[in-house]
Amino acid sequence: MKINIRKIGNAGVCVELPMLSATPLVRLWKERMVTDLLLTAFSNRPATIVSVNPAPDAIGYEFPYQLVVSGGNSYLVNMMAGCDYHDLVKIGESPDMTMGLLTVAAGTDNYQFKTYFPHTEDTLLNVTDELFVCSPDGYRVYWLNPNREYSEILEAINDIAAFYELVTAY
Repeated sequence: MKINIRKIGNAGVCVELPMLSATPLVRLWKERMVTDLLLTAFSNRPATIVSVNPAPDAIGYEFPYQLVVSGGNSYLVNMMAGCDYHDLVKIGESPDMTMGLLTVAAGTDNYQFKTYFPHTEDTLLNVTDELFVCSPDGYRVYWLNPNREYSEILEAINDIAAFYELVTAY
């Protein structure tokens, strides 16, 4: 399973996942890779989970939430004082995450909804908060303004990718 990693702006990173995910195994490992990246980014950290125009079965309803209406959209907001492993796994494996309908922002006091769901890569450059979001097609994961050095992030992503390449080779 080949991935591409590229820098976005000064500090952000984009991980491009394989587009050929017709086999259940590749689809599963793609999901797991997104989840592992999310765990790397937000384990035991406070975060705000935001879903745009949530469906009745959205993952955000499984946690304490607020429903906010702004700019013609509704947002399901979950403020988590410390993201634990099980919650991040649920979030990472949810269809909301892989379809780009859910964003994870660092901290629990963030309400910058219009920057949480960038429509193009150019708009990603205007984001100032630390965000973790998938593209709507599910083939790109963005970690913007991370709390770590780019080299450390690159190493973690390469370790995760190497593991999944090894697993999917068999």
